[in-house]
Amino acid sequence: MGLFSFLFGCGNESAYYKKNGKWHYDGVAMGHQADIVQLTPIDDYFAKDAGIAYYRGTPIYDGDRASDSASFEALSKYYAKDKASVFFCDTARDSKEYWSIKRIVIRTIKEADPASFRMMSDGYLARDKSHLFRQDKIVAVQDIDSFILLDNFFARDKLRGYYRETEIAGSDGPSFTVLDAHYAKDQSHIYYVDGFRIGGTLKGVKYEAFKVMEEGYANDGAKAYYHGTVISKEDAASLQYLAMGYAKTSAQVFYYGKLLKGADAASFAMVQQFNGNVDATDKAGLFSTGQRVKTAP
Repeated sequence: MGLFSFLFGCGNESAYYKKNGKWHYDGVAMGHQADIVQLTPIDDYFAKDAGIAYYRGTPIYDGDRASDSASFEALSKYYAKDKASVFFCDTARDSKEYWSIKRIVIRTIKEADPASFRMMSDGYLARDKSHLFRQDKIVAVQDIDSFILLDNFFARDKLRGYYRETEIAGSDGPSFTVLDAHYAKDQSHIYYVDGFRIGGTLKGVKYEAFKVMEEGYANDGAKAYYHGTVISKEDAASLQYLAMGYAKTSAQVFYYGKLLKGADAASFAMVQQFNGNVDATDKAGLFSTGQRVKTAP
């Protein structure tokens, strides 16, 4: 069925194909053609023949041992395994080569147990019975058996919450919950994201009243926040997100958290048809990416 889908499914061709009697991958003839016997594409990355498996047309080895075709299984676009080994496969570029050459990277994850190894997401995250892995490296977590992903970035186990697989110190795992891409909470604290890490907890926040909006905006009825920073205490309960980074209260207007001085909140609105230059307006004129612009003649 898999090979049938490869040949006829959805009108798409595999990156593996045979031309003029030779097997190719992505337009390049594979090496050692005489050794290729009954090649079967698995997906756009992996294939196998009677004796060995391939990643992007490159034979997969664990040291001197050829991967076992009979037990070989592709787990995602990056991971695969056979009965004896788990493999992490990717491409990489080197600054010494001016990023111009894409090289194939195939590594055996020595610490991984093939029998229990499985994906945690469709990206770089996987696990076995004892460890969590990002690419081919072990990631330390408090309890692997209870570790679960909550979304693409947040996770928890029975002890702690995590952001990008980094433990959030002092967090309570059982009550840890994602609010959106920018905020999470547990039974005692609300956490905010700063760049690619947890910036900390919100201090003095009204926990029960806290609600998130879009693009990092939030309020607790007394204070308005942008990515964890207080941006206003003036009628914060009226904070509403508009679009394209703009938000406003009854008295103030913000663009990606920055106060737009002089903007009239009561009349401020997004233009109905964005023309690439003007995106918002108030009673005094027009705005483009958070800047007031001259009224069109």
